[in-house]
Amino acid sequence: MLAILKANELCNVLVIVTRYFGGILLGTGGLVRAYSDVTLKCLLEATYITKEKGKEVKVTLEYYEIEKFKYYCRKNNISIIKEEYLDNVEFLIEIPNKIFYTLQEILDKNNLKMTKIDIMKEKFVKTNTVV
Repeated sequence: MLAILKANELCNVLVIVTRYFGGILLGTGGLVRAYSDVTLKCLLEATYITKEKGKEVKVTLEYYEIEKFKYYCRKNNISIIKEEYLDNVEFLIEIPNKIFYTLQEILDKNNLKMTKIDIMKEKFVKTNTVV
């Protein structure tokens, strides 16, 4: 099972196989094949998530900027975790570092005016999901 995971270059993965029958009918070769087959089937059915270093950021906008900002996030796979509507609108987003470092420049190109950007914490963020 471990060899299959290593061959597929996977990390942060857990595969559990439960044996309900404790007999010796399969033998060691049969058990290896059974466990390997189950592991391969699991990998074929799994959803793969890639993560990279990023940040959780609070962005404050004027109300008239909401739809442009949401569109920008959808287009660039930026996850909006939370929206809060106060005097201004506050979005809590997860953003990869490579996008964060160019965020202000990109927002200026798209005519998006942010009132404030606060970095809340460093974290690993989901960059894509493959089914």
